[in-house]
Amino acid sequence: MDEPENSMSYKSGVQMPQQAADSMHETPNNTYKYICGHIMTQMTATAGIKKHGQAAVDALLQEFCQLDSKDVFDPIDALTLTAGQKREALRAVNLIKEKRSGKLKGRTCADCRSQRAHYTKEETTSPTVSTDVLMLSLMIDAKEGRDVATADVEGAYLHADMEDFVILKLVGEAVDIMCQVNPKYKKFVVVKYGKKILDLQLLKALYGCVQSVLLWYELFTGTLVDMGFKLNPYDPCVANSQVKGKQCTVAWYIDDKISHVDNTVVTDVIEKMEGKYGKMTVIREKHHLFLGRDITFNDDATVTLLMKEYLKEAIANLGMDALRVAATPVKRDLFAIDDKSDHLEKKKGELFHSIVAKLLYISKQARNDLQLAVAFLCTLVSCSTEQDWDKLVRLL
Repeated sequence: MDEPENSMSYKSGVQMPQQAADSMHETPNNTYKYICGHIMTQMTATAGIKKHGQAAVDALLQEFCQLDSKDVFDPIDALTLTAGQKREALRAVNLIKEKRSGKLKGRTCADCRSQRAHYTKEETTSPTVSTDVLMLSLMIDAKEGRDVATADVEGAYLHADMEDFVILKLVGEAVDIMCQVNPKYKKFVVVKYGKKILDLQLLKALYGCVQSVLLWYELFTGTLVDMGFKLNPYDPCVANSQVKGKQCTVAWYIDDKISHVDNTVVTDVIEKMEGKYGKMTVIREKHHLFLGRDITFNDDATVTLLMKEYLKEAIANLGMDALRVAATPVKRDLFAIDDKSDHLEKKKGELFHSIVAKLLYISKQARNDLQLAVAFLCTLVSCSTEQDWDKLVRLL
C-alpha cells in the first residue's frame, strides 16, 4: 500500500503524518487566531473580567457552583484561626480559560508554595502513564480491534478527601461571587486592608494542593482494584482485568482510556465508574483526544497520532507565515555551523528556546519524525544564531 506523502509509517502500526499548518495572524490583544480555530489562552480572573465582562463572571460563577455543590470546603471563622494557620493559608488562584471553541471556563486552584516545605516528595508524587506504555497500549488496541473509550471524570480531584487541615483564602471579587453562589458564606467575610477575605477549610483535594494528585491516584486505583483490576507491575497507571476471556485495559493520567474487544464490557466499566464518580464525558468513536494527542483508530488496524494544535501554537508564537510546505523537517545542512552567523538578540533567543522546548515535547509524544532536528536544535538554545533560526523556520 502506498503511504501518504510526507508521512512516517512504522511496522508497529503507528502512523505519524507530517502536519501542514494553517495560516494565522496576530490580533491586537496579543492572542493568536487561525483561519480554522484559535489557541487556548488562560488569564487571571481579574484580567478575564476586564476583557470579557459578565461572561467571565458567569464562568467563575459556574466554577464556584461546582465547588460548593461538591462540598469542597466549609467556611470558617477567621477569629478561630491561630496566627500560624493564617500564615500557612493557601491563596485561591482564580483563572479564566479561553477554550478552542471560544467558550470561557473558570478554574480555581490553590497556590501551594507555602505547603512545599512541609511534605516530602514521596508524600506528594503520583505516577503518570508513560509515553512508551501508552503507545504500546494504543498499538494493542488497534491490532486487536478493541472498542476504545476515553472518559473524563468531572472535577476528578474533588472526589478525594483532604487528609490534612488546610485553609484556602478567597480575596476580593471572588468573595462576592462565592457569596452570590451561596449566601451562607456572607457572615464569614472579613475586611482587611480594604479587601474582602473569606477563609475556607478544604475538605476535598482541590487542584494545586501538593497532596491532591496523590490522593486522587490512591482513590482511583482503589476503585479499579475493587472492580477486579490488577495494576500493571511495569506501569502503575495501567490496570488489566480478564473479562469474558479477553483482557480489559484501563490507562490513565487525568483522563481515562478503557479498551476491550467487546463493547459491552467497556460500557459496563464506564457505568461502574459513573456509579462512583458521577456522569463522565465519554467518547466512543474512532477519534479521541487524549493527553493532548489527537488519536484516530483506522480501519487497517493502525492508529494515527497528531498534535496539530500544539504545532499551530508554536508556529503562531514564531509569528511566521506557515503556508509553505516542506517535504522533510531539515535540509542537508542541519549539522553545519556558520561561525559568522549573528547571534539572536535576547528576546528572539528566548522565543527560540521556548519553541524548541515545545517541539521537544511534541516530538516525544507523537511526532517521532522530528526528533533528530529537535535534538540538535536543543543543543543551540543557549547560543542560537540567525542560521539556527532559519533551521527552526524550516522545521515548522
